[in-house]
Amino acid sequence: MQWNTSSLRSSMSALLGSSKQDHVPETLEAVRQAMLATLGSEGAKLNPLLQHRLEHLQDAHALWFARAEVMAVLSGLHGEESAVNAVRALSPMFSGLIPRSLMEAGRKGRRCESPSLNPKK
Repeated sequence: MQWNTSSLRSSMSALLGSSKQDHVPETLEAVRQAMLATLGSEGAKLNPLLQHRLEHLQDAHALWFARAEVMAVLSGLHGEESAVNAVRALSPMFSGLIPRSLMEAGRKGRRCESPSLNPKK
């Protein structure tokens, strides 16, 4: 059985409760530019393939999932706490571009064990 990417993406979107949406190119480009700025020149030098992917990904879902790669690169450069904060700052830009359930799952994800990220109450 042969799967094509758009078929798989449509299936995943259906499971997440959203149909494929056409996004305003300017909105998607703003997200892309913010992610590239977050990666920075140091990150691009360290992982030029990631920079290339960010420049050419065609939909909000792909950019959303690329955040993990951005965080991995930034963690190596600036430490985990800084990377987590930088990537979290990108999340509001995805509002309306990806299903709410996907954004909420990202918020409910595993919390970092760093004491500075999880202050005791």
